[in-house]
Amino acid sequence: MAAEHGAVCYMGENEIPGVPLPFLCVRDVRKAQSLAARWFYDIPSDHFDLVGITGTKGKTTTTYMTHAVMDAVAGCKTGLISGMECDVGSGVIASHLTTPESLDMQRYFATARDNALPIVTIEISSQTYKVDRAYGQHFNYGVFLNIGPDHISPHEHPNMEDYLQCKIALLEHSDTAVICRDTDYFDTVYAAAKAKCKRVCLVGESDDCDFRFHDVSKLPSGYSFLVTEKVSGITYPYAIAMDGMFNIKNAMAAIAVGRMMGGAPDVIAEALQGLTVAGRSDVYTGGGITVFINYMHNSTSCQAVLEGLQHDYPDAYITVLIGMAGQRSPQRLQGVGEICGQFANRVFFTADDPDLEDPHDICLRLAKAAAGGRAEIIVEPDRATAVERAIMEAPEGSLVVLGGKGAEATQRINGVYVPYESDPMITQRMLPLREKTRRD
Repeated sequence: MAAEHGAVCYMGENEIPGVPLPFLCVRDVRKAQSLAARWFYDIPSDHFDLVGITGTKGKTTTTYMTHAVMDAVAGCKTGLISGMECDVGSGVIASHLTTPESLDMQRYFATARDNALPIVTIEISSQTYKVDRAYGQHFNYGVFLNIGPDHISPHEHPNMEDYLQCKIALLEHSDTAVICRDTDYFDTVYAAAKAKCKRVCLVGESDDCDFRFHDVSKLPSGYSFLVTEKVSGITYPYAIAMDGMFNIKNAMAAIAVGRMMGGAPDVIAEALQGLTVAGRSDVYTGGGITVFINYMHNSTSCQAVLEGLQHDYPDAYITVLIGMAGQRSPQRLQGVGEICGQFANRVFFTADDPDLEDPHDICLRLAKAAAGGRAEIIVEPDRATAVERAIMEAPEGSLVVLGGKGAEATQRINGVYVPYESDPMITQRMLPLREKTRRD
């Protein structure tokens, strides 16, 4: 079959008896595949600057922020490869993996090269290095946002040390490292970057940061803040349109990369000012409530989002709706349940890509994890029904947080992606109904 489609040889760790093709024997087929893909496409990333973004939370948002800044700094279209979509100059392609497999990655890079894109920004998961998707790949800039206890399971990383090392690997293969100063394990991350990178840049609120943000003010949507640069001494005002204080830190990474590439502060500020990322910090108001849609799906991101909202909406009654994907570690499930039970007033546990597991069983386990907190707990496995109830039953003047799926319009059930109306669409359908109910 392979020969009929043009294959001239095959590569593997063990020869397959009876296959009438030359055999290339390798010690590690995943690493060999990554190298072969690079060679097959003639090392495409040599023709543009490559920016990689990693972190337990905020990768996608920061990737979009950085991509917007790269477009502005370059003065033309640049490439984007994210867990939501890929656009390397020949149309937008939907994504289901945070980082593509090595063959797809290099094919996207080749398309970017062929379209003469000067920069590509790519979202990098820990699994990228765990399964050697980027083996042998060099990055001009590597951004390390943060790390928290996540993805620790028999299917992902055996322990925190392995997870951390797979995150750090991006910096070890980058010329310049951009590190958020308040990340956990900072000393380990910083030491690894100093040992391998030509340049290390710190961003955050601390005085030792190369790019320091301060004087933050809340806007109707998002924040304004000042950024002071250690080397130039310049202080410049920036603003973002996305709620959640953590998004300032995401923006700081994009600002640092843009400035180190030679972008002017006013150009970068303009690129960020009105930017939003679908499903990452969407805000809808109506019917006497505010609905906040975010992709939060682990304990680290849940805590960051909910602490930020408590800061921005003090004393607000908070309803959280969230689920957990199937085949995830007990620790991840426990962490999400505990944080939501602790920070919310009411929690709806519902379906979120249950895949091969029973969504009702996942919800019950989340409810058990949340039981020690203050929240009222409601189990409703049907996500559309749960979103409708969360919005219609929210107290007047309260905040509803729809977590986990962002703007995704599918649910993964029994290995198949099936259509789902999406949280934003349901929200836009229900808020007018709630308003009508109030008037009646």
